Amino acid sequence: MIFQFARLYVLIVLLAFLIIYLFGQIYNNLMKPPESYSLDVQQIFAHVGEPSNPQIQLKQVARNTIAMPARLESMLEQGEVIEIADEQGFVYFYQLLGPKTLYQMGPISLGDDNGQNDDFYFVILFYSALGLLVLGFIWPLFKDLAKLQQQAIAFGEQPNSIDSEISPSSNIYPLARAFEKMSHQIVNTMQMHQDLSRTIAHEIRTPLARMKFLAEIIAPMIEKTQQQRLLADIGEIQQMMDEYLSFERLEHKHYLMAKEKVNVEQFFSEMSAKLDYYPSRIQVNLQSTVKQAYFNEQAMNRALQNLINNALRYANNRVDVCFSIVNNICILEVSDDGPGVGQEAKKLIQPFVRKESQGDCKTGYGLGLYIVRKILIWHQGELELDNSPSLKGAKVTLSWPNIP
Repeated sequence: MIFQFARLYVLIVLLAFLIIYLFGQIYNNLMKPPESYSLDVQQIFAHVGEPSNPQIQLKQVARNTIAMPARLESMLEQGEVIEIADEQGFVYFYQLLGPKTLYQMGPISLGDDNGQNDDFYFVILFYSALGLLVLGFIWPLFKDLAKLQQQAIAFGEQPNSIDSEISPSSNIYPLARAFEKMSHQIVNTMQMHQDLSRTIAHEIRTPLARMKFLAEIIAPMIEKTQQQRLLADIGEIQQMMDEYLSFERLEHKHYLMAKEKVNVEQFFSEMSAKLDYYPSRIQVNLQSTVKQAYFNEQAMNRALQNLINNALRYANNRVDVCFSIVNNICILEVSDDGPGVGQEAKKLIQPFVRKESQGDCKTGYGLGLYIVRKILIWHQGELELDNSPSLKGAKVTLSWPNIP
């Protein structure tokens, strides 16, 4: 905002100076001052005493009454006209008439430079006053804009209703009022969305529990494959609901996700311990070439869990997780040896987009990759989904600046 203010201020001042300069040129051309003339003093002395020039009257003075340096004495001896100024600023011209006599012309006033100095000071004063006038006009406007900008930044970091501090007399008061009204509407919508999601989650948990209990009751009466399919569908609904609630919590608390220096080895060790609680036939390899990096540990833990869960869902035998730093960019890669991704790779990071599996059923990514993408956005990073050249399955790459 300071740069925009300075740019506009300089532009207005330069335009004002240009207009005044052009106006001054036009005025000077239309209102020319009287022409002035100059005469050579040497020529005036040359015509002294001529009958045709009786108006030229010079005074004769004794040479010894005028004190002058040797340089001027030498010039007089050579017949030149010399110029001497007195303490009052008047100028006298002298020429040698005889050995002891001088012609004197003067006193003559050559003009006072104070007038020019006064004009110069007046111009400086005028342009300074003009600059201050422009500054006084645009500074309150930019001051209010800067205040509104700070409120917008604070709202983006932590959405709360904004009470405008802009004075009603400000030129941007209508804009501030509209922004204040918009903030109230957004906060109310977010609160309604949060309350609705919690209510829906609570209401869904009860019928899901009933369905799961009913599946256990009717298990002896149906085939085992049907029971497994029913329990899998119930589990998928439960997982999608948990992911939605998790995303809802992250969405409203992303402003708390400050980066911190994290011990990557300890971070991977804790993740490995969590995976040990859920034994699987699929091998998960956690590798890191760095010891410390900057990221939000809680958010990145959520992202890595989602990526590993997705990889375990599609992998055949192996999942590789690798953390490295290249050119001060943190790179976290999760690869599997599953079927990989095809043309739908870009769509899979959208919420609730589903990927066709090799069988007849569809396996949902749900909000998993979408949550990861949001976390990367909050880290000023990027998410890339591609195929692994080594494992031939899917590879998800997370990258973000390694800065606090």
